[in-house]
Amino acid sequence: MTNAFPPVLRIGLRAIAIITALAAMPGGAALAQETMLTLSNANLPAGSNTVMLDEQALEDMPQRTLNTTNEFVDGKTDFTGPLARDVISLIGRGSATRVRLTAVNDYTVEVDLAEFEQYDVIFALAMNGERLSLRDKGPIWVIYPMDDHAELQDPSYNNRLIWQLVKVELK
Repeated sequence: MTNAFPPVLRIGLRAIAIITALAAMPGGAALAQETMLTLSNANLPAGSNTVMLDEQALEDMPQRTLNTTNEFVDGKTDFTGPLARDVISLIGRGSATRVRLTAVNDYTVEVDLAEFEQYDVIFALAMNGERLSLRDKGPIWVIYPMDDHAELQDPSYNNRLIWQLVKVELK
């Protein structure tokens, strides 16, 4: 009989069952961390790879604050989070040239990976010092430094400001 789940998902489901059991034990709640962002890259020399990051892993990365505007906020706003290129380096770029960003509602946007090298794009975890929640475009909102580069004032870049980011796929 063939298992319908791919190997990564089968391992993930087993890990979730183990973590859930550990979390139910006294003092075990701290062991259960929810995946906040999944990175995947099918263009690596060793083949496809997947990395799952929880909130702590993203918070432990060097944080950058951008003070910028966009059409979804009133006035200049501070956004804080790791640089997108630093997050992507955790899986490796390989021969990938594009990245597909997917939100919790399956909205996707695909961009050239070179933009993450050219601009200090961040995966914002906080806005004006407050942690982003699912209700306010979180837990991760892709933010470009709109005010730092005249070319980013083009409306097409507002379409790249994907919020509720859950998946990054290198292509």
